[in-house]
Amino acid sequence: MIFLDACDIEYLKLKPSCLVYSLGSAGEFAFERSVHERLPRCSIHTIDERRFECPKDVCTMHQLTIGDGKNKTKTLRDLMADLNHTNLEIDILKVDIESSEYALFHTLFSNNEMNRNGTQIYIRQILIEVHLDRQRIYETNALFYLFNSQNYVIYHRELNAGFPYYACEYGFLKLNRKFFRGHF
Repeated sequence: MIFLDACDIEYLKLKPSCLVYSLGSAGEFAFERSVHERLPRCSIHTIDERRFECPKDVCTMHQLTIGDGKNKTKTLRDLMADLNHTNLEIDILKVDIESSEYALFHTLFSNNEMNRNGTQIYIRQILIEVHLDRQRIYETNALFYLFNSQNYVIYHRELNAGFPYYACEYGFLKLNRKFFRGHF
């Protein structure tokens, strides 16, 4: 997944600062380098359950697993609090966590994690690699319905060239609920 798939880069260039969370790196930092190159004012935080070294002055590495806060995982809200990002919006959330994206977004959206304690976590856009297989067709449909229920629309779709029948990269953008009036 590369940063070229992000939406409205020119808008992000105009912001005095921006916040990017990258979930899952497996030691590959092409996404983070690309963001840093195009948006040097962005604060980029890479989260992975394994420890890797971020390229110098590009990103900050956090060794942990984002989840529901149980079994040694940390919620996105708790991570944001730890990093003093509670009142900030996440401009880009990149997710490539090898089939764990299903549980992650059900935790974020279904369990009201986004609106807990009266403060909302606002994620402007999500870049995600969805891992597909025949056994997950209902789960995949539920994931897309979940994005729609949270006012996200697909603006980009691309098969992963390395795994064209197994993985597809999507870009989702959060829109105002009024956009959906009369459509769904």
